Order: sequence, then C-alpha cells, then structure tokens
Amino acid sequence: MKKTILNLSVFLILLLGLAACSDDNPVDPVETYDFSSIMNSYSDQVIIATYADLDIKTAALQTACETFAGNPTQDNLNVAANAWYAARVPWELSEAFLFGPVAFLSIDPSMDSWPVDETQLESVLSSSFELTPDFVRNGLGYSLRGFHTLEYFLFSDGNFRDYSNITDRGRLYMTSVATVLAEDAANVHDQWVSSYGAEFKSAGNSGSRYSSVNQAVQEIVDGIITIVDEVGNGKISEPYVTKDVNTVESQYSWNSITDYSNNIIGVKNAYLGGEGAGIDEYIKSKNSQLNDRVLSEIEDAITQINSMPEPFRNNLNANTEIQAAIDACNVLLETFINDVKPLLSE
Repeated sequence: MKKTILNLSVFLILLLGLAACSDDNPVDPVETYDFSSIMNSYSDQVIIATYADLDIKTAALQTACETFAGNPTQDNLNVAANAWYAARVPWELSEAFLFGPVAFLSIDPSMDSWPVDETQLESVLSSSFELTPDFVRNGLGYSLRGFHTLEYFLFSDGNFRDYSNITDRGRLYMTSVATVLAEDAANVHDQWVSSYGAEFKSAGNSGSRYSSVNQAVQEIVDGIITIVDEVGNGKISEPYVTKDVNTVESQYSWNSITDYSNNIIGVKNAYLGGEGAGIDEYIKSKNSQLNDRVLSEIEDAITQINSMPEPFRNNLNANTEIQAAIDACNVLLETFINDVKPLLSE
C-alpha cells in the first residue's frame, strides 16, 4: 500500500513537472495542426490535377501515333513528336510524388525507364512476335516500352526522325507502346480519383492506409526529397561523372534539361499545394525564414538547371554550369532533410 502511495506521489510530481515544462516550452506537435486544407489541395490540385493532364496528353499521344501508323507522313510524325513533348511535362512534374499507385502498381518503371535497350528493341522489331499492346505489357521489359521507347522512334539527334526510316513493324510497335503508356496514365489517374485520394485526405481515420496525418504529410516531404536527390545526384550527376551519354534521360529528343527543370517545378507545386494551401503554410507558421529560404532555393535550383548548356548530352564537360546545378539541388535537398522534415515529424 505504501508503495502504491509513493508511486502515485512520484507520478503527480512528474505530471506537475511536465506541465511546468510545457508552459515554459510550448509544444505544437504536427498532429494538433489542422492539415485538412493542405491535404485536400495537395491531393486534388497537385496530384489529381497533374495526373488528369497526363491522362489527356498521353491519350493524345496515342492517337497521334495511331494516325501516323495509318498514314505515315512527316507531318503526322511531327504531330506525334510534339505530342510526346507535351505529355512529358505533366509526367516530369508528377515525379515529385512517386508514391501510392504509381509505385505499388509499378507504373513509374513501366512509363519511364531508361536507357532504352536499343539492341533488344531492334531484335524485337526483327522477330516474328505479334506486336500487340498485350505483348508490350506482358512480354517485354520496362526498357522496351514507355516514354523513352517512343522517344527512340520519334527523335534522332534532337530532331524529329525522318518518317521513312520507320518500318511497318516499327509503326505497329510505336502504336502498342503508346497504348500501354496511355493505359498506365489513365490507371494512375483513376486510382487517385476513385480511392487513393480519399484515403490520403482521410489519413488517421478508419479506411485509410495512413495511420496518422503525420504519416501522410511525410509522404509529401519524402516525395520531394526523393526527386531532388534523383535530379542532382542521379539524372545530372551520373552522366556528368561517367561521361556516358547513354545514361542521359531524354537523350534522343534533347529534352533533358527541360525534364530536370520540370522535376523541380513539380517540387515547387508540391510544396505550395498548387493554387491552394501547401505545407509552406505550416513551415511558415513555425519558421518564416526557413520558408523563405526553401522558396529561394527552389528557384535557384531551377535557374541553375536551366543555365546548363543545351543539349545536356553534348555538353557533359560544362563543368562550371553542371556543378552549379548539382550544388543547387544538394543545397535544397539538405534543407528539406535537415530543416523541413524535422518540423513535420512527430
């Protein structure tokens, strides 16, 4: 009995002590902040809006490839190539949030693996396989489909390819690849509209795979960290270090720098929540100077990337400009890891 009384006394003393500490150092944990408007904006105005645009533009790309296959002219190939450029924009923006259905359904590698396995691609064209969409999806690896396989057919040395160089089987292959690409884009969009968006916005509630709001907020930050790291230390750094043009993303179209820039614009969209509320509001409420620094570093990363000479694949010795872009990405990366993420952790 005395032990119980003693323990109760200690408990009361600790409780009072904690209360006093709380008064001296007020705690504002993430779970007490109302993130509902941020979650809604991020899901609807950033993710779903971007995937809707991707859905529309990959469908237009599919149509353009079908038109070219049925009527192979230079004008029709040029239309398909321009449709490819258009569809790349929302895809690269979306790489700031490569989680959820795009990850667990393997849609990311299906749509955007590189480098293209040119030897295997030509082997497929020389084979007797029926080049249907089902064969592309179920019979070929990721390096033989998606954006960059279409890029291989549509572009050469940064120019629209000569339409007469694409065989009948090449046109058939193109059409099937474009069909699978459009199906993937429609699928990830549908997944977010039909169920995943609601799960994300209801984080912490029954029926959501997110056990807490904090867990969902961490997805936003981790998505940003992942793509900033990939751009600076992968997409730009790897070909710069190895001088291997085959590791350059979008090397046939010479669209590399635009891709990298759009990746960081995607980070900006994710941080600001599109036209609505973003996690910048929470960061600003905790540390306005940090928020200003994040926005400045995002703009600097975009500026430094766009300052690299075009085309990237032909200028891998542009040491000053490339290193400045890598450094700007790493400054932004470190800020998100060391300063932003801790403020959004429990």
